Amino acid sequence: MSRRHDLESLGESHTLVDATDAHLELISDEDVRDCVDSAMVYQGDLELDGRLSLHSGAVLIVTGTLTVTGAVLTDETATLIVGKDLRARHLYLEGNLVVNGDATLRGAVYGFYEAGISRVKGTTRAQLGLIGNHDWESGSEEYEIGATFSNYQHGHCEFSSGDADALRAALGADGYAALAKMLGLGTDEPADGNAAWGLKAFANVPRGEATDP
Repeated sequence: MSRRHDLESLGESHTLVDATDAHLELISDEDVRDCVDSAMVYQGDLELDGRLSLHSGAVLIVTGTLTVTGAVLTDETATLIVGKDLRARHLYLEGNLVVNGDATLRGAVYGFYEAGISRVKGTTRAQLGLIGNHDWESGSEEYEIGATFSNYQHGHCEFSSGDADALRAALGADGYAALAKMLGLGTDEPADGNAAWGLKAFANVPRGEATDP
């Protein structure tokens, strides 16, 4: 299993400092800026082996490029600000995110929960882009498979755009079954009632990588 990083473990293994006004200027979206009173800062480029999961109100600013071998996740209370580019396997969107450069994912960018605001100022590139009712904007988007859906009202989900067959092929049978009802592509309840949360459905994206996203 890959190493799991969060704000607490980063504080133990890397030098973090309290944010100054100059650091907070990296929050280029005004709505996200209004949500942040204080933050911890990593100055420069940050490379992590494993996944980065921010939760429990964590606010992290990386002034340079953030490179993570696994996934980057924010829960509904967390905020991640990247001064330059973000590179990872997956990007899971619940909380707030600002990337002032490009976001490049080997696997998926995925957001359906409405709590946060996610902004990529440059280009987002991924094998799979799957966006529901999360507040998401990117300067441009380049996906091998792109799909959008509306999950605003439980029980009335709608697949808005994309190729359902290509999505099924990319996710595999189990991953597709886990998400199909929320995407408006099926009526069966997933075996795991919490299947939409997190990245379990993307364990085989991209093909050939270990199944711990």
